[in-house]
Amino acid sequence: MIIAHNGVSWQPTAHQPQRVTDEQAVAQAAQLRAPVATGNAAAQQHNQSNTSQQNAEDAREEAFAKLKVALQNPEAAARQQTGAETEATSSALQAFREYMAKSPGEMMKEKLLREIGMTPEEYDALPPELKAKVDELIAQRMKEDMHQKVQAKIEEQVAASEDEELAASQV
Repeated sequence: MIIAHNGVSWQPTAHQPQRVTDEQAVAQAAQLRAPVATGNAAAQQHNQSNTSQQNAEDAREEAFAKLKVALQNPEAAARQQTGAETEATSSALQAFREYMAKSPGEMMKEKLLREIGMTPEEYDALPPELKAKVDELIAQRMKEDMHQKVQAKIEEQVAASEDEELAASQV
């Protein structure tokens, strides 16, 4: 037997681990809170600081409780997140599908309408005479774009053939 410095014998004790439930932990935390004293003006001022401390403690406990619920029910938190994300995703997906369903001619027409500062809705609202003029302008722009693309392709091919000739002459 070992005698401790205070004269009491020391014996090892076996401690069984205790499981503390969340309700017990909250109850123990509530018991440790200091009671709020009321009285004269100094006590009331002290009470105000205790109230702010109490509010901070309450907020902390509320956040802890929310975290605990979220950890116990992970699928509920995931469902709430996916609900908000699904709405945004579905509208973006719908817009993408509508865009991809358009023919290349429709896409080019919308692009050229934007270039002249007009929306498809505004175009549809035009009288037939103005639509004909806009269609003529669009056709002219399409020809210009096609001509520029063909010209760029020709220049690219000429540059490539010149590079090949230069490489062949150096060898």
